[in-house]
Amino acid sequence: MSATPAGGRPVLVTVETVVVGAGGTGGTGNNPGTSGGNSSFGGMLMANGGSGGTATMASGTSLVTGSGNAAPLAGTGQHAQGGGWGGSALRLSGTQGMSGAGGESRFGHGGYPRTTNGEGTRPRGRGGGAGGALSINGSPQNGAAGGDGVVVVELFG
Repeated sequence: MSATPAGGRPVLVTVETVVVGAGGTGGTGNNPGTSGGNSSFGGMLMANGGSGGTATMASGTSLVTGSGNAAPLAGTGQHAQGGGWGGSALRLSGTQGMSGAGGESRFGHGGYPRTTNGEGTRPRGRGGGAGGALSINGSPQNGAAGGDGVVVVELFG
């Protein structure tokens, strides 16, 4: 475990535990996915994993929108930031629509939104969320997994 002296800056000890959070799994059929795991470096920092995607839009033919997920909150550490939010979905008719884009991270991009029938799209890089699946004419589609987290350590001095 890291120690924090009176000066307030953490000090490394001989061994620090590093945890890289696994990306959440994509939902199967028209079911929601699971949340991504948290990443951490000893007791000095922790980055929150993002929420799993939701399956919020019911079948239909009328114009409707569905909100994406809120961004994960900032964790702890000297440079703590939250991630990006998941994009909203849109249905124009029973045969036209667009799924939501995956949330961005500081180290990767979220999966792209779909405008054709198909499974969710994988993110690029580390920590991004998957883009949503799009089901047209009631055919269930599976989601894609979110990106795994990352821990970057820079030592100075």
